[in-house]
Amino acid sequence: MNDKATKPKKKASTKIVEAGELKSKDDLKGFLLSIRDRMQDDGLAAIHALSALNSVLNSADVYRLLDNEGKEIARDIFLRIKLAGLQLRNPALLFQE
Repeated sequence: MNDKATKPKKKASTKIVEAGELKSKDDLKGFLLSIRDRMQDDGLAAIHALSALNSVLNSADVYRLLDNEGKEIARDIFLRIKLAGLQLRNPALLFQE
């Protein structure tokens, strides 16, 4: 019998940061990128993406966390949601200076 049993390799952590756990700009960027990627790959329903984006935009720290790169990603998500057929007004935070 072989004493050196091979251990399966651990998978990389797939913990998804939730909107309430966003503490830094990198957390926010990762969260927004995961939404955008899931909309592309998994076909994440637009209403679910809207709910996630809404939780970000209603966060108390949104002005501290949302930089120009984050705004671009959030705009992209919002425009994808509108392309899916939801009729929404553009949020001033994302579309006005």
